[in-house]
Amino acid sequence: MSDQNKPSLISAVQAWQASQLTQEEAVAHFTALQRDEGHLVRQAITDLLRSPDPGAPVPSGAASPTTDAWRAELMAGRARTWHSPEPAGLLVGPTVLILTDGQRGVVLSAGGTRRLSSSVSASLMLLCQTIVLAQSALNEREMGALRQQRVESASTSMSEIEIIP
Repeated sequence: MSDQNKPSLISAVQAWQASQLTQEEAVAHFTALQRDEGHLVRQAITDLLRSPDPGAPVPSGAASPTTDAWRAELMAGRARTWHSPEPAGLLVGPTVLILTDGQRGVVLSAGGTRRLSSSVSASLMLLCQTIVLAQSALNEREMGALRQQRVESASTSMSEIEIIP
């Protein structure tokens, strides 16, 4: 995706928040980026932080998410990271998207955009990286197990072939 397409990230977020796209359709705009296009995610964070909504206080009477609600979001989340030179991370929970570059970040929901503190942004970037690394390790282990099954299966079936005298 080229730099001239970066408004599509913001447009996708805004369309999701306006119920014109599903959350997965909005996520697809981010996951379509190459691993070295973190600068586009960082620019999206900058643009979202400049919008009138971020960090706006929760209106009185509105329920603030509880610790348990955040835990549920994070435990059910998926992650994506973009590498150097400009790293960024995306956490996708059941009802939120979290974008971070390790210094700044935003929580996006259908209801709006919230600014993250720098310490929370750093922690969430580390969480994104940890999830991605763990998934990679798990995939490697599963691939190794599948390779081993294939080898064992081939050797078993080879031993069952009768020799022609």
